[in-house]
Amino acid sequence: MELPKTDAELQALLDAKAQEVTDNLTAQHNGAMANMRKKYESDLAKVKEQANMSAEQIAEQRIKEQQEHDAQELAELRQFKKTSELSERLKKEGLPDFFKNDSRLLNANDGDVDKVIKDIKKDFEASQPKGATHSTIIQNANAQPSSSDAKTQVFEQVGNALKDALGK
Repeated sequence: MELPKTDAELQALLDAKAQEVTDNLTAQHNGAMANMRKKYESDLAKVKEQANMSAEQIAEQRIKEQQEHDAQELAELRQFKKTSELSERLKKEGLPDFFKNDSRLLNANDGDVDKVIKDIKKDFEASQPKGATHSTIIQNANAQPSSSDAKTQVFEQVGNALKDALGK
């Protein structure tokens, strides 16, 4: 990019940038206002519709809305109860709690849950490491090396000779 050489060129660049920023902000503001107008128009249409309805129709509509709300809340509570029961069963089997989100458990029928938990437990145990996870050799500080090989015997003899030579 080439830098402007005169004040007029610099001012033109600044004006262009200011106009671009202004246009962007105006577009954002107009979009937000359009969304608000749509919302208020839909609310106004709903109020007008309700004004033309009889009291009985309004009551029916409110009952229907309440039933839909209750059905949604019931579905949420059932899902919560199911995940709570799955957590308890997983804890009882000694499995981590994150398995309650396993799709096999979430999609299982009530009668198949025990079978699915057993399958998950089998898969989980298969993924765990087998045997000791650290060395099982016990270190003994007083243990003397076995003098069975020739190298060890030579080292002991040299060590004894050095002790005698140093007078210790």
